[in-house]
Amino acid sequence: MMQSFNTQLQVSLRALREVVAPALQNGEKHVVEQLHLALATLEFTKQRLPYARRYHRLELKNYLGFAAKVRGVINDQLKLCEQLAAAEGAGKGELLNPEAELEDYVLVTRQLRELIAATIPLSINKPYENELDMLVVRSQQQFLMQQRAWCTPFGFELKPDELPQLDQMLGTGDSGG
Repeated sequence: MMQSFNTQLQVSLRALREVVAPALQNGEKHVVEQLHLALATLEFTKQRLPYARRYHRLELKNYLGFAAKVRGVINDQLKLCEQLAAAEGAGKGELLNPEAELEDYVLVTRQLRELIAATIPLSINKPYENELDMLVVRSQQQFLMQQRAWCTPFGFELKPDELPQLDQMLGTGDSGG
């Protein structure tokens, strides 16, 4: 029997809400809290799963641009610049690979993020320290807005309407984006 992930998530959510939750009504507080956390996570996954590929591709594209700018600033750190360039090449390869999995995007983005983070302590007392700091702050502000918009289903945002909308962030079209 073939079922879509969406159907499987709907069935699981319904079972947890309509069968498990009532059975735990008088249960210990921490158990009920964990059930609600699991429900929120499953609901988030159900809402975001159709957009996950585009979201992770967007994040990777952002980090590719960020890494290139960082390399332009820290050009005296040859080994780190080489590592960043290699990671950028891997990221571009994943974007071109039609069979790339979500985890491939996540892993190369993490590698870029870690290499960029490694540049910060190396920039202390260098002529470009302030320039790199400002580049990091500007880039992280943009990423943070995207991540906050992505996580709006959790309900933590006081003014979610002020964040970019998912369709604006990800564009339209197929999820291969």
